[in-house]
Amino acid sequence: FDQHCLIALMAPRPVLLSNAVEDEWANPSGQFRMLQTADPVYRFLGAGGLEASRMPLPGKLIDSTLGYYIRPGKHSMTKEDWNVFLDFADKHFRNPSATLPR
Repeated sequence: FDQHCLIALMAPRPVLLSNAVEDEWANPSGQFRMLQTADPVYRFLGAGGLEASRMPLPGKLIDSTLGYYIRPGKHSMTKEDWNVFLDFADKHFRNPSATLPR
């Protein structure tokens, strides 16, 4: 499908995708590939992009403009997820002029 195009349309704004290891229906590796495919648009606009070539280990955040987080477990939203979401938002949206190109 064309989800990578939707992510590219968000450029240069930060985007965080997250998933759980056992949430195969949501296709964790496919989500990561969407970020990889949108990365050239972010780089073209001078917004950085995805600062990783491989999926992170569970529990590790890729905290670049195109971010990705995967945790152990099944489909759900946990306190851990919310902490990651809020930390990402604080970093990338609290002072947007510091992370977005002009």
